[in-house]
Amino acid sequence: MENQTPPGGGVVIYSTPGCGRCQAAADFFQARGLAVTMVDVASDFAALRRMARLAPGTRTVPVIEYDGQARVGFEPDYWNRRLGEQA
Repeated sequence: MENQTPPGGGVVIYSTPGCGRCQAAADFFQARGLAVTMVDVASDFAALRRMARLAPGTRTVPVIEYDGQARVGFEPDYWNRRLGEQA
């Protein structure tokens, strides 16, 4: 699978159907003007493998890929700091 990061500093969120934290993360990034690509790892085995390479040993979602790095889980305080550093 090719890198799925959207052009222009977007975010890829590896998720599963019905994941509330995944949707909260998507809403958070979209509210800040970032392009968000949601990838359903429950129905896309290639995406599941990519997520496993990004975050070895992780069996939970969301896994958030941004700027070439991955972070497991959604922590708004972390992302507020991280995105503030980018501004």
